[in-house]
Amino acid sequence: MTVDTVGPFRVVGELGQGGMGRVLLGAGRDGRLVAVKQVHEEFAEDEAFRARFRREVEASRRVSGAYTAAVVAADTEAATPWLASEFVPGPSLRQVLDDTGPLPEDAARRLAAGLARALLDVHGAGLVHRDLKPSNVLLAEDGVRVIDFGIARAAEEGGQTRITHTGALVGSPAFMSPEQVEGRDPTPASDVFALGATLVTACTGKGPFPGRSAPQMFYAIVHSEPDLGAVPPGLRPVVAACLAKDPAARPTPQQVLQMVGMVAPAARPWPEAVHRLIAGQRAEVARQVAAPVPRMDPTVPGTRPARGRKLAVLSGVALLLVAVGAGVLLLGDKDENGVPSALWVVVPEEVPTPGGTPLSQVSDRYTGKLPDCEQATAAVRIPGGFAPFGKGVANSVFKSGDGTSLHSGCTWTSRSGDKIVLDWQLFSTGKGPGTGAEQAKDRHEGLYLRGRSKREKDVGYAEEVHRLAAEKSLSDNNCVYYVRDVNLTVFLALSGPRFPRGGCDADAHAFAKGAVQAVPR
Repeated sequence: MTVDTVGPFRVVGELGQGGMGRVLLGAGRDGRLVAVKQVHEEFAEDEAFRARFRREVEASRRVSGAYTAAVVAADTEAATPWLASEFVPGPSLRQVLDDTGPLPEDAARRLAAGLARALLDVHGAGLVHRDLKPSNVLLAEDGVRVIDFGIARAAEEGGQTRITHTGALVGSPAFMSPEQVEGRDPTPASDVFALGATLVTACTGKGPFPGRSAPQMFYAIVHSEPDLGAVPPGLRPVVAACLAKDPAARPTPQQVLQMVGMVAPAARPWPEAVHRLIAGQRAEVARQVAAPVPRMDPTVPGTRPARGRKLAVLSGVALLLVAVGAGVLLLGDKDENGVPSALWVVVPEEVPTPGGTPLSQVSDRYTGKLPDCEQATAAVRIPGGFAPFGKGVANSVFKSGDGTSLHSGCTWTSRSGDKIVLDWQLFSTGKGPGTGAEQAKDRHEGLYLRGRSKREKDVGYAEEVHRLAAEKSLSDNNCVYYVRDVNLTVFLALSGPRFPRGGCDADAHAFAKGAVQAVPR
């Protein structure tokens, strides 16, 4: 049996597909084009996944405005649930950067205003987008569209985020705020941080924080100042304000609009190279619409339309997921329990907590100050030939969300290019949500990467450690360890020829042990 329709929409072509569903180009009875996200049948049978899809539909319906792609229709109770949104021809900002390079200052200013206006609509609906980034921003003929509310969450829900339940980060590493990295609830201010990171990327082609791996980015997001040297001077103040570490210090979207100032009207708002991309996409859509109706077999998730190639168009519901071929999921990475990555969104991961006492009842073990770099050099037993790189940070107060923590950080380097990086964070009961142990656990799990991190317990010097597997994604760091002992966390990274990838675990444990023991109880 073949299918030519989804709900009331005739299938015209395919926009994209993945492990969880496919996105089709559809046409209504009135001829209007829509983008239809259709969930694969195997996931439609999972009630937890269906519930998440209902929430996505509800979130998308609550947002309306000229700067988002509006929901046209949906059926979450169908045998194969689907969601249809306004079809917006136009490349994503990610595609524009890849194909034509960074935007000039006037176009970046227009982008900033459009993103701020879109966030006003999103936040006005009581939502936090949580995944604003270049691939979720379309440059349409008439301006900006913000798309994909697949992980949007109601701002008033409160409580724990998914990260504290599963140890999985929700969002895209390069565009996450410090509070998201630390596992705290994202707020509208988190979207403003992502707006700032997106603007830096639009102006320079790269993000504001260095790192070729997620852990490097996470560390920089929380502890380093953004690199704004290549951002046009006229936009630098608004970008810097958006990227403030403290959410309370960031401007609101309305204040961003005021900082950007008046944007001149334009019939063609983007550089000509962008408008050529839009014209090319429109031509491809016209060709597909004029072609005979493609017929698709709904029993084979990977089936493509019988005629024509995939449309090179991003729409407001495209791009979830992992590729599918001939009905067989390409499972990708597996976590420590053997669960394939394609199923992580529906199979929660247990988050172990060592000890039999709930963390809410655990008293702080560490109550003094953290070591400075001179003290740490002796306590950690940094090898000869290494010298401190810079002054480091000693006992600075780090603000995040509604809590504060104490932070020290040191780096040592050798002439042969070796590097040791240590970072301490001390959480105290009464200075944040929950006990110090609960806060430290949130921080620890916030840096856990499912499928990449390996948990270790009973290491002797701390309650728990997770380390990143030695692989190319670690970039320059050959050993990366995250340590938690009650209300203390320690980050350790080793790189250079002295610490070869796959052969530096003994050194890492020794340095981590010294780092924990260097903190007075």
